[in-house]
Amino acid sequence: MAITKTNGTVEGMIVLDDGNVEAKVIYDLSDDSTSPATVVTRARTTLIVSNATTAEKTAAASLVSKAQALAVA
Repeated sequence: MAITKTNGTVEGMIVLDDGNVEAKVIYDLSDDSTSPATVVTRARTTLIVSNATTAEKTAAASLVSKAQALAVA
């Protein structure tokens, strides 16, 4: 049995004070030895995207800010 990560979906993003981005991601763990691959379980993780460029961090901050504004509009 070979377990692989598939179908990653970002549930949310937070721009941290230091400019890095924290993302909450859910993904499937699948048994790759079957055809088609069988999803064994789902996993959720929180990670820090610390290798983003300045432009990527700015874009993420802009999107998060717009989503916040839309939520309270």
